[in-house]
Amino acid sequence: QNGGTPDADIDAPEAWDITTGGVNALGDTIVVAVVDGGMMLNHTDLVPNLWINHNEIPGNGIDDDNNGYVDDINGWDAYSSDGSIPGSGHGTHVAGIIGAKGNNGSMVAGVNWNVKLMAIAGSSGTTSTVLEAYGYALDQRAFYDSTNGALGAFVVATNSSFGIDNADCNSGSYALWNDMYDAMGEYGILSAAATMNSNSNVDNTGDVPTGCASDYMIAVTNTTRNDVKNSGAAYGATMIDLGAPGTSILSTYTGGGTQTLTGTSMASPQVAGAVGFMHAAMSAGFANYFKNNRADGGVLIKQMILDGTDPLPSLDGITVSGGRLNIYNSAVIVQEYLASDSLDPNPVSNLQADTSQWYQATLTWNDPTTLFGGDSITDFIIEINRDGLFHTSIPSGLESFTDYGLLSGVPYYYSFITQLTDNDSTSAPASITVIPVGGDCMLGDVTGDQIINLLDVINVLLFALEYETPDIEDLCAADVDYDGVITITDVLRLVDIVLGRP
Repeated sequence: QNGGTPDADIDAPEAWDITTGGVNALGDTIVVAVVDGGMMLNHTDLVPNLWINHNEIPGNGIDDDNNGYVDDINGWDAYSSDGSIPGSGHGTHVAGIIGAKGNNGSMVAGVNWNVKLMAIAGSSGTTSTVLEAYGYALDQRAFYDSTNGALGAFVVATNSSFGIDNADCNSGSYALWNDMYDAMGEYGILSAAATMNSNSNVDNTGDVPTGCASDYMIAVTNTTRNDVKNSGAAYGATMIDLGAPGTSILSTYTGGGTQTLTGTSMASPQVAGAVGFMHAAMSAGFANYFKNNRADGGVLIKQMILDGTDPLPSLDGITVSGGRLNIYNSAVIVQEYLASDSLDPNPVSNLQADTSQWYQATLTWNDPTTLFGGDSITDFIIEINRDGLFHTSIPSGLESFTDYGLLSGVPYYYSFITQLTDNDSTSAPASITVIPVGGDCMLGDVTGDQIINLLDVINVLLFALEYETPDIEDLCAADVDYDGVITITDVLRLVDIVLGRP
């Protein structure tokens, strides 16, 4: 900050004592997608932090990594539907705010010193172009998750310093923008966006995208070095979430140098950068939670950003938070969430699920060997919760649990907590989401005649008494209580079904 009101900034230097960005506690390389007019890919302050698709061979005209995009080395150009990234002074400036390389002797540093910047050219008022741009970021994140990080990119945020003034996000094709923000949000991607550069109430006038109601949208207005809302920036008690510095902001620019620009376009990337920074600062417990609860985790991160703001009278009552971004405050919140102290046990590791058997899941893991502080662990049990409720506990040393009676195609969320037996200290949770498989059968219809009657009861009884051996399809229909075995309990429950008893 140069002049103005003391401390009218986001407290970045204080936050950099916590982390300078780059990777989360699980080792995922954090990526922020810069959806703009392009960027200068050879700017010396951006080159070290450019996202590179190492699984694609440049210029060979082949989709080497089978991600649906040809020659997408640093991102995607939604204007021409290819991997070429045009230069853009505006986009270069925005990218530098998010993640210009820090501590390298240059004039600027981004909110993150080490984040990866995905270049996506696609700032437009044309819905098809915008959806292609966002779709690229979404596809790379989905690819990353589906390959356990082998391909794609761990995209956690997009920045949109563009839009359509006074437009209604619920009107015409603009509703598809909101649908896309929701779709990205399901993968934990938050969308930071710049509101209008006019002193207008977005709640009344509308704006796209900051008038879009997606829970995963973070709408940003512009504050000055005097810590007040810029008189030429929009607001809205319902739609605009917070302010961030956007007046006379120095950042990277085409030509290899720097430039000072003003606008909500400069405020929004501060918040997009903050999302990336939060992932670097978060505890291992929260990183694990986010991995298995992407949408809910994203909403939590958004709320932590709003909760960490510095209150400003000029934003009170005209924005959701009433404050200006403070990444130090928010980083402290996310760092402490689901954190452990040195005497707490570590969580289990290498948690995996085998769902090859119908209607069941076999969960395996490696027990912890030390406390969080590094000392040897004492006696402990593993507490298993399913869908937020206690399910069972497993003694140390077993490292395996099979859950029976699950429904096919239904997701089950398991969290494993290490609990010391001598003092009840617990670890951060290790989590996994499991979707069991099963046959396409009518429960109780063992004969397959689409009618449940006495003949089905007799067949189940024969299985229960082991006079006959059920095959996998028989098990599908006869295991009425979903416990993986056929017993007299299944017979009794089937009798209740036949008699119409609850």
